[in-house]
Amino acid sequence: MQSAFEFLLGSQGRQHFFREIYQREARLYQGRPGKFSHIFSLDGLNQLLNYMPLNYPQVRVTDHHNTIHKYDLIVDQDRYANNVNNEINGEKLLRAIARGGTMVIDRIHTHVPALEDFIDRLKHELGVRFAANGYYSSHRQLGVNPHFDRHDVFAIQIHGSKRWYFKKDQHVLSQPMRRQATPAIDEARAGWDSVLVKEGDVFYCPRGMWHFTQTEDDKSAHIALGLYPMTLKDWLTEQEQESSVAELLEAYVQDLRGDDPQRLSHQLQQLTNLLQEKACQPAQPKITLRPHLQLD
Repeated sequence: MQSAFEFLLGSQGRQHFFREIYQREARLYQGRPGKFSHIFSLDGLNQLLNYMPLNYPQVRVTDHHNTIHKYDLIVDQDRYANNVNNEINGEKLLRAIARGGTMVIDRIHTHVPALEDFIDRLKHELGVRFAANGYYSSHRQLGVNPHFDRHDVFAIQIHGSKRWYFKKDQHVLSQPMRRQATPAIDEARAGWDSVLVKEGDVFYCPRGMWHFTQTEDDKSAHIALGLYPMTLKDWLTEQEQESSVAELLEAYVQDLRGDDPQRLSHQLQQLTNLLQEKACQPAQPKITLRPHLQLD
């Protein structure tokens, strides 16, 4: 049986991807129209719009400059009621898209069983967390302004096409984007590489790479799979759950007297040695699946 990761990227081997491509360069993986239709499609997106609760901010619209304001999307009530009202008005939603906005549905996989099953398979195979957001744009429109993500993205094109512009540039991944210079965009898109992602294709965009999108003659719907490996914070939090680490840490931080530097140094050395020992062992990320309720 073909693995979920092999199905995602076609003939691209897992070892080759993580050895040669992962977090190094953007890459287009060509597929075929309808490749992902059994997982999600434009028809499935339309069903969600008609049958799932549409609430802000899980469902929202962005444009090339910023997020469309909540009050331009929700059902009109009086001024004070709107402070707690999050119900999306369908006509306003479609109007915002027609004016050039991109509709975003956060964690769309929680409403699509086939998509969630596919993501669960990826989680088990790679041992990392995944989340999926859905995007829809009209034709000849710019997407969100240039930005970089702190996670890797696999963009699955399920309808139409979209051109992705991307480039490596000087920036600090750990710092907020607002504190850093955004790469310029001129009419010729000078200095930017680009690929046209068509239905059935997958575009891999590494974390930290500047990018923006633009639709051409086609409208576009795609799923962005975010890949979230274990972080240092995740690992330390996991270690803290073990009694051996917790007891040493607690003994060190709770000693407020500080009148015996030698003893404190010894406690700290014990803690350091234990963490070094655990750091030499393979990490075992805890992949949790969304709980499902079932009635007999």
